[in-house]
Amino acid sequence: DTAKVYFKTGREVLGSRGWEGDYRTMLDLCSHGANACFVTGDFDSMNELIDEVLSKDIDTKEKYRVSDIKVKSFYSAGKFNESIDAALDFKRLLGLPTRKKKSASTFTIIREFIRVKRLLKNKT
Repeated sequence: DTAKVYFKTGREVLGSRGWEGDYRTMLDLCSHGANACFVTGDFDSMNELIDEVLSKDIDTKEKYRVSDIKVKSFYSAGKFNESIDAALDFKRLLGLPTRKKKSASTFTIIREFIRVKRLLKNKT
């Protein structure tokens, strides 16, 4: 909790013009603050800080730390699909190729079922 207070105080000292004046320090305060909130379970504050960083017009690579925290927070809450979606969203922001979500066809499901059944034939 003490770390959260220090990071919050740092952001308050820099004020609303912190991003224009010293964006690197503001980025560090928000990123480390989001991590401190994650560790202490203050997910509302964590999400506010993450959203603040992600909304800024800065290099996408510099948003990695908060994106990582976002993925970890979903994962630790048991929201595995959201965790994967958040990771894929950030991968897309970086311009890296990602697979499109598409449903498997009935044919594919039946084919894979038969394949697995044959593989397990002597095992069960």
